[in-house]
Amino acid sequence: MDISQISAHLREHQYCHRRDFHELIDAQPGDEQSFRAYWNNLVRDEAFRAYTHRERRILRYRLSPCCQLQIDRDAAFKSTVTYAVDYRQGVNYLSYCEEGFIEHPLMRKLLATDLAVIAPNLGDQACTIDIHQFRVRADGQSSSPTTSGIHQDGLDWVFMHFIGERNTVPVVSQVFADETEQRCMLNVAMEQFLETIVINDRAYYHRAGDVRPLVDTGPAWRDVLLVSLRRVEEAQPT
Repeated sequence: MDISQISAHLREHQYCHRRDFHELIDAQPGDEQSFRAYWNNLVRDEAFRAYTHRERRILRYRLSPCCQLQIDRDAAFKSTVTYAVDYRQGVNYLSYCEEGFIEHPLMRKLLATDLAVIAPNLGDQACTIDIHQFRVRADGQSSSPTTSGIHQDGLDWVFMHFIGERNTVPVVSQVFADETEQRCMLNVAMEQFLETIVINDRAYYHRAGDVRPLVDTGPAWRDVLLVSLRRVEEAQPT
């Protein structure tokens, strides 16, 4: 399936799952290993410390109606929704992504591919793009929630790119038609590098299972990259 076919599928179904998404990316030898390495230097998400062990960094862009990208160095993140879990609400002062990650050829190619896939479904409005590196970690016999239950994030589109995992019981990702367990539309454990779920966050809900060690004697973690887009109204000249 090529980019235009994925775009058409999203237009009709508003979500998709592609195990072979990496085939759309022209990765060079060594790109995957050097890209994955940036997940080893993430920073604990203090706002969610009481709920889970999550490490993260953020990268932000503004996308103009004429598809020009401008980096946004503001790392103060505030979700437009409230989650029904134990966390510190309000502004979350995150750590920004490392320069090498921002300039990494695989990051640039992946973002360009995501934008090409979603462009026909965006219209001509400006967008904010928030890119989150996430590692959810569990040690010993503990487990760490990956998401805040069945939820939406107050966005328009979200790309969930699987990066890797270590010593984890399979973590199942799910898409739901509404907030109830009975309306599950997708139920899959992502395993391949850059295996991807794309979802219209205003139409559907999603959830991922907890990270739990497969072997109790070693740490467990799961790494993902989220690329989210939210339409914004352009200020009109006065």
